[in-house]
Amino acid sequence: MGIESHTLDYSEERASRVSSLCQKMKSTREKMEKETCIFIKAAKNFSLEWVQREMNINVPPLESEGYSGNEETGKEKLGGLPHLEDLPFRIQGIVEEHLNRDGYWIHRSELLHADVSRDYIEFKKEKIRKDLTSSIRMILGCAAEIFADQKTENPEDKVWVKERGRRKYICILRFSNEMTVSLDHYFTMLEELLILEYEMKEIENEVEEGKIKEK
Repeated sequence: MGIESHTLDYSEERASRVSSLCQKMKSTREKMEKETCIFIKAAKNFSLEWVQREMNINVPPLESEGYSGNEETGKEKLGGLPHLEDLPFRIQGIVEEHLNRDGYWIHRSELLHADVSRDYIEFKKEKIRKDLTSSIRMILGCAAEIFADQKTENPEDKVWVKERGRRKYICILRFSNEMTVSLDHYFTMLEELLILEYEMKEIENEVEEGKIKEK
């Protein structure tokens, strides 16, 4: 009876640990999803400001010297640009489409690699940051190509690099303060999630070892 009681208590204790871990993991994932939305929103604002600034620099308004006195010619010139006048309105949707992908956000995966080593955690952080940076650079690169086409520059002078058969904007891309803070918050919660996942894996291992001993 004493052995059975001890086994029952241990089982209840383990069940309680599992329940607590599941709740914590669920809560952490929900917080990470909210932070993901915060980052994407900040990235939208960042890209919109970049596009508007580049348009002001590279695309003359209809009222400028080049178009004054010939409004129809100005409209024709602007109308010949590929959706350029709509770009500020479209850029946020483009950012949403490219950044809101499950592959970028590890918390959306139910199967995590339960490794809490510092090397692994730093590797995952760097990969996420690199992937997001690459995606934003590609978006801005496509926009920059449209703007550059409005100038009489030599193709060799354009800041491009060929990558996977596509042009990529070569620029020192620094995230905005809002993006950096958001991503840092996400990474802090990522560490918490991996630790919780590791603890859950330890319990599963205990159960498996117990089954082996019973055989």
